[in-house]
Order: sequence, then structure tokens, then C-alpha cells
Amino acid sequence: MSLRGITVAITSSRRAFELANIVRKFGGVPYIAPTIGIINNIPPISYGNRFLKTIVQENIHFFIFMTGVGVFNLFQKLKELHQLENVIERLRDTIVIARSNKPAMELRKFGIATNFVPNMNTLEGVFDLIRNFDLKNKNIGILWHGDFSDLFKRKLESLGSKVFEFSSYSYSINLEQENANMLKEMGYDYVAPTEEKIRKLIEDITSGSIDTITFTSPPAVNEFFEFARKNSKVDSLKDWLNRYVLVVSVGPSTSRKLEKFEIKVDVMPSTYRMGSMIKELVDFISSYD
Repeated sequence: MSLRGITVAITSSRRAFELANIVRKFGGVPYIAPTIGIINNIPPISYGNRFLKTIVQENIHFFIFMTGVGVFNLFQKLKELHQLENVIERLRDTIVIARSNKPAMELRKFGIATNFVPNMNTLEGVFDLIRNFDLKNKNIGILWHGDFSDLFKRKLESLGSKVFEFSSYSYSINLEQENANMLKEMGYDYVAPTEEKIRKLIEDITSGSIDTITFTSPPAVNEFFEFARKNSKVDSLKDWLNRYVLVVSVGPSTSRKLEKFEIKVDVMPSTYRMGSMIKELVDFISSYD
């Protein structure tokens, strides 16, 4: 079972080399063209102080940490503000939920224990976990990744809770140098996106040079198609992706974002991991033997 030398486009940035190695292991040719970077959307002191003020003044019963990068970014700033110990003390009586092991690991580095990690590392998985608690008149804090979800917030509020939302960065096709340094410090072998790389990826898709494209997050999809829209390439891109390219999604939320742009998902693993995603692609290709 093999990828038979097909060209697999990789839109991930933080784990691009890791995914490329998996593709090579299965006999494919990786084509690295990240479509997602991060920028600071508000001044660091401002979001650090806002988070601190909420933790101190509000009785937060649950706190959900969605991303390791967000945890690192925020708590580094709290450390610089000499408020880290204060926040740790305030979180002792809070049920801490990490969306996956990544934010749980970063929280542990700052001395914060995670109470729960959902079996499915998605918003649906987080909601299925937290809904088992009595949420009526409970305060819930959320540290988002670069995207907010109004639907997720409304679902929590429908159970009687009050939601406080925070974010320390937003997504972009560019990458600020400060964030590049932060990602390196976190241990990511990061490949920064550029407009030229994304433009070349679209050209290679619409010229038939790309056999498969992988998406590992909704923001990677969104930024890719926003770039295509701004450059009047959406129609031709959609046509080629739906007719000639195998589109691979890591999980349901990424698939829904692709469907929003009218892209048909050909392959999605039952276990939402990069290795499982490529293995599922191998199985899909082998099924045509």
C-alpha cells in the first residue's frame, strides 16, 4: 500500500515538515505550501490585563483552553506582568478543560493542571464533555485560537451559562516575526506562509501539477480561499479541486469549512490525526487497485 509517488500539497504551517515526512514514508511527494500564519490582534499588555481582570473579578467555574499557542502566548505575557502566580491561584478552584493534549501540555509548563481533555479534540468533543455538568448560572471562560465560534458560545449559553471569551492572536496568510520566534521557542519547526507560495500553489493546482491537497484546520481553508477570492481565482480553483484533485480533510470542522466553499471532501479519517489522515488517503488510493 503506497501513495505511488503522487504529489500531496500540505497547507499546514506548524507541523508541515512532520506531515511531509509522513507523506514520504507512504511513498508520496510532499509539496509544502502553508496557507496560515498568526498575527497579534490586540496589544499583549491589553489582553493580558483583560484576562487577569476577568479571572480576579469573576467567579469562573470552567475555563476552556483551545490551543497550545494561545496558552503559551497569553501566559508568557502574564509572566512578564508578574501576575502568573496570581492567575494560577485563581484557577485552582476552576475546572480546566483543554481541547487537546497540546494546550494541556503548555498549561502544565506554567504549573496549571488540566482536569479534562475530550476524547474528540474538536468543539463538538468539548461541548459533549462540558454539557455533562450543570451549567446553569455558571461562568465559562474560553481562550480561543485565532477563530471564534458564535455557535459554540450560543450552545453554552443555551444551557444557562455566561461566557467570557479571549484570544491572543488571529490568523493571517502572513506571520509576524514575534510570533515566528514564539513558535520556535515552543518547539515548532514552522514553515511560514507567503503570498507567493499560495499564488504558486493555486497555479500548480489549476495546471494539473497537484494530485492531492490536505487541510488540517478550518483557518487554513479559510485563508486559502480568501486569498483566492481577492485574486479572482475562486471559480477556477473550485473547479479543479472538485474535478481533478483529491481533497483530504483531517476532521469534521475542517470538512465543514471546505463545504462552505463548495468543495467536496474525498477523504477524512475516523480518527482526527495527521497520520490517520494520510493512512486513510493511502487506503482510498489502494481501493482502486
